[in-house]
Formats: sequence, C-alpha cells, structure tokens
Amino acid sequence: MQPIALLVAEQYQDQEVWYPYYRLQEAGRRVVVIGPKRQTYPSKFGYPITAELAIADARASDYDGVIIPGGFAPDFMRREPLMAQFVREAHAQGKLIAAICHGPWLLCSAGIVRGKTVTCFVAIKDDVVNAGATYVDREVVRDGQLITSRKPEDLPAFMTTFLSALAERQPVASKVSYS
Repeated sequence: MQPIALLVAEQYQDQEVWYPYYRLQEAGRRVVVIGPKRQTYPSKFGYPITAELAIADARASDYDGVIIPGGFAPDFMRREPLMAQFVREAHAQGKLIAAICHGPWLLCSAGIVRGKTVTCFVAIKDDVVNAGATYVDREVVRDGQLITSRKPEDLPAFMTTFLSALAERQPVASKVSYS
C-alpha cells in the first residue's frame, strides 16, 4: 500500500484537512501532507499544518490517492503549476482523486473534469461547469476515480466513499493454509 497525498496551502478549511487526515490514519493508511513548499500553513481558522513534502519533490506514482480540501487553499494551490501537474499525473495514472468544497478548483486547473459528473461548494458551480463537468447538488459524487463533495457537513459520506474506493483497489491477500 502506498500513502495518500493530502494537498494543503494557506487558508485551508480546517475540518476538510483534519477529518480526512485522522480518518485515513484510523484506517491504517499513511498520509503525506504536501504543499507548494515544505513549510507550515495556517488554516482558514488559524490552525497550522506542516507540509512534510514540497510539491516539487512529490511524484504522483508514489501515492494511492490524492485528497484536495477546500477553504481558500485551492485558489493558492492552482497558482502553483506543479500542484495542477501532480493532480493531472495522478489522474492519468488512474489514482483516486477526491476534492471537497472549493477543492474542485484544482481539478479544473488540472483539466480533468471535462465530461465528468461532480459536486462542489455552490459558489464554484459555474467554474466546474465552464471546465466541462456536469454539476449535481449531492453530498458526494463518485465518477470513476474522481470523488467530490460540497462542504464540511459532507465529510462522513466523502470519506466513506473514498475509503470504499481504496478498498476496491487493494489486492486481496492470498489465504495461506498451515495444515
């Protein structure tokens, strides 16, 4: 099993980082926090997180999936071309990519929503539609390897869907008989 990339930048939405971070750890997954630079980022409400890795040092092939939280962070993330490139490469490699709230902004910048059905925070609905996606207002939408949600209240459905999708992709261990 490879780790899960959790992308961050300044003004991330606190719950949309910390809920997935701890939920993935509870599920036995390693989480690598990746930011534009290897530094500490303040959240929307002031709670900091430190990026373990700078995006320039991250390789999409090293991860089973990517989580993109919301808040204002995706607007900062998409200003860094390597963030969009990382998401685009992860998508091309068939990795799971999950974005919540304003997170689909980075999906739009990566050019991976055309022809997909997604949801997001209503304020960026026009952005995902203009990027070629079909918008629906649901707590979680899975379209192939893309998983999207609207807001913090959707986190339980978002993470349940992400973890189920990860489980589908994991090889079943062979049974060993010792008789």
